[in-house]
Amino acid sequence: MIIRKVCTGFLIFTLAVATFTSHANSKESQTADHNPLAMKAEYGGFTPGSIANGAPAQLMHWGQIVGQWRCDSESLSRDGTRWIAGPSSDWDFRWAFDGWGLQDNYTSPPKSEAIADESLRVRGINLRVYNPKEENWVLTWLTPGSAKPGTYTALSTQDKIVMLQDGRDARGNLNRITFFDMTTGKFEWKKEWSQDGDNWLEVSRIHCSSSSGD
Repeated sequence: MIIRKVCTGFLIFTLAVATFTSHANSKESQTADHNPLAMKAEYGGFTPGSIANGAPAQLMHWGQIVGQWRCDSESLSRDGTRWIAGPSSDWDFRWAFDGWGLQDNYTSPPKSEAIADESLRVRGINLRVYNPKEENWVLTWLTPGSAKPGTYTALSTQDKIVMLQDGRDARGNLNRITFFDMTTGKFEWKKEWSQDGDNWLEVSRIHCSSSSGD
């Protein structure tokens, strides 16, 4: 009788420990699945990806700046007499569509800089794919506050990429954006407006330096 009671007690104790351990492991797993910090630790930091085998060689015109960048901006004053320093930004470029295109995330000011109203922080995503038949790029720009996506076409060489926005903006301007001076560790960006497509006025500049090694 005593032996039977001891065995029964031991069995109950063993089942209780197994049940507690299973519950704890399940809870820990659920916490990791739904905790953004745990997911970040699991998946690590920035992952640039790589160009796909057989993808158009022109993808490397933008592919050469895949990485993380810290940027400073400036814009032309309303009277056109001087350049005014603007907010800085983080700009990350990575491969997308399994290496058949690119995606970049633009955040200004960077998340490391506190601002009073988070709704004023610019968060934008560009998707960039190359059309070999037309020998040009097709691009889409989207932000949380966009009424609709901005769409562009672009022509590129190893030294320069020129984007033209489809249609006119709310001011009635044509918009042209150029990436240039793309060398190791830096690149330049500028935006121009035009009313007639022949005469262009530079209105914005962005100067970027690599932060991938930070």
